[in-house]
Amino acid sequence: MLYAARLLSSRCAYRGYVEQKNGAIVRQVVGYDRFVGVPAYQQLYELYRALRLYVNCFQPSMKLQGKHYDGRKVRLVYDRAKTPLQRLQLSEVLPASKAQELQQVFQALDPVCLFEQVKALQQALFVHSASVSPRSEGELIPLRRFCVEDCLMASFAPSLTPDALIPETIAAQHEKPEELPSTRLLLEWHRTRNDPFKDVWELIASWVLAHPERTSGEILRELQHLFPEHYQVSHLRTLQRGLRKIRARLRAMVVVPTSCAMSL
Repeated sequence: MLYAARLLSSRCAYRGYVEQKNGAIVRQVVGYDRFVGVPAYQQLYELYRALRLYVNCFQPSMKLQGKHYDGRKVRLVYDRAKTPLQRLQLSEVLPASKAQELQQVFQALDPVCLFEQVKALQQALFVHSASVSPRSEGELIPLRRFCVEDCLMASFAPSLTPDALIPETIAAQHEKPEELPSTRLLLEWHRTRNDPFKDVWELIASWVLAHPERTSGEILRELQHLFPEHYQVSHLRTLQRGLRKIRARLRAMVVVPTSCAMSL
């Protein structure tokens, strides 16, 4: 019983620390808007790639060391401000080669250029916010990618090889960009009956990619507006079944990268 209580207490403390960092980092940069869809997810991933380096290498923080009570007054004692990278190096848990590699990455990065990319990626993400005025049907906003080479100091850029940077950063930067699935791939399922939407499924799939939050009722009303007297309310169930298949295939095609975390 005592062990369970201690375990629960440690989990609560860890959860509190994570939520504190969400408020201090994620909410300060991303905000509280709602972002829906694959393009928004991809842009958020690019922002986190830049933010991860900026926070870990150039954003110092102070940790609480103790509390001193003087009657009703409480004096908080903090340690000296250090970046997450400095705390990791001082912990001496890394092999010497890995610590030297991280230090080389830190010395090669230009904090001003890195911060400019963070701001540019932040603005690119805000375009995908649900509070932004609706875009035209089928409009896809180009993805703005984080370029780590543009954040290197001029004196390090000619001599720094990709192997000297953090492996997952370079791998994510140079791998083939993940593109949105083709609408044809989303429509590959067997049809056993007359399909009233057989001529417009590609159009519907493009709407799902551009505006995944739209409901089947909204899509049916849009089709009724574009093709008067062609689609009826009785076709809603057929549309709903097709949308479920499209969204299931979309979820299967898009793989969330495991390197989204901002840890070193």
